Amino acid sequence: MDFAGLSAETWVTVNTAFHLAQTGVGLLIAALALVGYRRQRTRSMLALAVGISLLTFVSYLVTLGAVQVFPRVVFPLPGTITELVGLLVLLYAIVLARRG
Repeated sequence: MDFAGLSAETWVTVNTAFHLAQTGVGLLIAALALVGYRRQRTRSMLALAVGISLLTFVSYLVTLGAVQVFPRVVFPLPGTITELVGLLVLLYAIVLARRG
């Protein structure tokens, strides 16, 4: 099935490229947060690094693994749960940063 003049295979390639770019940028941000943690030794910076990693890199890996293991109806759930945990860790980082 074509959409916007591109085949389904092309859209899969475009989607994969965007996922890889998202993962790379997320890992870069997490690495910068880890550098900030090493300088300041604050738990909020460490939580920021963990939360960003969960949202980008880890959730993508979990989703790729879930595709291989779970039925098509269920496979988005583990990645979504990982993203939710990442958001909660980011919320924790923000609350920690506001306290002190």
